[in-house]
Amino acid sequence: MLMGEKVDLVAAERSYVPMYTKWINDPEVTHWLKADPPFSVEMEQDWVEGVRQEGKMTFTILTKEGKPIGNMGVEEISWKARRASIGIMIGEKDYWSKGYGSDAITTLLRYLFEELGMRRVQLFTDLDNIRAQKAYKKCGFREEGVMRQFRNKDGRPVDEMFMAILADEWFEKHPRQG
Repeated sequence: MLMGEKVDLVAAERSYVPMYTKWINDPEVTHWLKADPPFSVEMEQDWVEGVRQEGKMTFTILTKEGKPIGNMGVEEISWKARRASIGIMIGEKDYWSKGYGSDAITTLLRYLFEELGMRRVQLFTDLDNIRAQKAYKKCGFREEGVMRQFRNKDGRPVDEMFMAILADEWFEKHPRQG
């Protein structure tokens, strides 16, 4: 378990699949995601099992009271280059814009930089997803560029912003203890 100020991150597991399925099939939740619903419970179970087999890291985001509110993952891990890509989904809309996502990201970044020794953490977000960009910048991410017409969503091309944070930038804001 990774502990933050507002949230804890625990490994994805089958018991959370009904929540994952509810979130991933909510058009308001998936509007900004690269997911293309609908997804069945079986598909979400396969996703949880596949994450374990592929060596990716996926976490369920829990409030301090233990309520599951979303999930996040680490993909494209390159141990040689010491870099990884992350993604996040807050599925419980009552928890949007209240700092839970930022705390989850900060908690995951602390683990990636301080425990795993990553040099770079990166992500993509839709160019018009201003709320997410604000959260990422709050956590120390910087804009690195725009990938024009990078993917399609609902039959239209979508521009993606590429953002990253480097270990040096992390440790500048979060000096090592001891």
